[in-house]
Amino acid sequence: GLPALLGVKDAMSILHDGETVIVDAVGGALVTSPSPEELAQARTRAENYRRKTQETALYLDKDPILADGGRIQIKLNIGGAGQEELAGAKYSDGVGLFRTEFVYMSGQDLPSEEEQYKIYRKVLMEFGDKPVILRTLDIGGDKQCACLNLPCEENPFLGKRALRLCFDLPEVFHTQLRAALRAGAHGNLWIMFPMVAGLDDWRRAKAMLDAAAAELAAAGLAYAKDCKVGIMIEIPSVALMADVVAQEVDFASIGTNDLCQYALAVDRANQTVCEYYQMYHPGLLRLIRFTAEAFKAAGKPLSVCGEMGGDPLALPMLIGFGIYEVSMGLSAVAQSKKI
Repeated sequence: GLPALLGVKDAMSILHDGETVIVDAVGGALVTSPSPEELAQARTRAENYRRKTQETALYLDKDPILADGGRIQIKLNIGGAGQEELAGAKYSDGVGLFRTEFVYMSGQDLPSEEEQYKIYRKVLMEFGDKPVILRTLDIGGDKQCACLNLPCEENPFLGKRALRLCFDLPEVFHTQLRAALRAGAHGNLWIMFPMVAGLDDWRRAKAMLDAAAAELAAAGLAYAKDCKVGIMIEIPSVALMADVVAQEVDFASIGTNDLCQYALAVDRANQTVCEYYQMYHPGLLRLIRFTAEAFKAAGKPLSVCGEMGGDPLALPMLIGFGIYEVSMGLSAVAQSKKI
């Protein structure tokens, strides 16, 4: 609920202690030393925004039903097991994206299997029978952590990140898979692999998951025996062969943030090329539609968990593509249900 404005060039040298500013996170503007008239207008806009937000909040506990009776699944994106993260459990249909990398980014040392197990179990128990899609470690690119000595790369988004990094660190990956499977005995666990470029990646990761499950079974430990396993679709190569991929995976989720940057060859963290990062680019929309049609034909679940999932302009379009499951931050849930 806090306004945030990113990419304000030279902000630290322009702003001064005690200065009055207007942070317009809706319009994307920072106004320094505003006039009395500008302040009055900003306060009016802020009050209108608060009133609209309060009206929209009335939809938080409603069911998102279409005119034809279709039910939209609205799930949450979370990064941990804190109370703020879990507060939306009663207003959602589950967790569409559990960003487990934040468990790794919170300390100086790698989290142990037991530490991860307790965090994952807490989330799964909070959501009960509702599915919790746990994305395996997605470190690299724009996400770094102190507990892993990651290589310094010229193009980190195109380098050793996410699943590629896990293949290079099999013991780290194995520990996470064991913790996730053990926690899955306490809820409805779905496991999702990020940064999959093709079937080789998928099959290799799935084999490592199967090995972890076999190890737990041999040790007589409880684990999720019927866990659904899927992939994130965020590299164009795998989106373009969605019809083939859909025959093997249990489900998929489209990560629109990365899919957009890879499809349009634009670094989404680079402010100088932000105008090329176009979420409604026809080429990107074609990739999403093709993927949706492929998974519908295969009868497999498909969701959208990137920023587009909670975008009020994109939501009707995604439903038009046949995507009835979206995942977003809690702050976007009420507005999406209202739509």
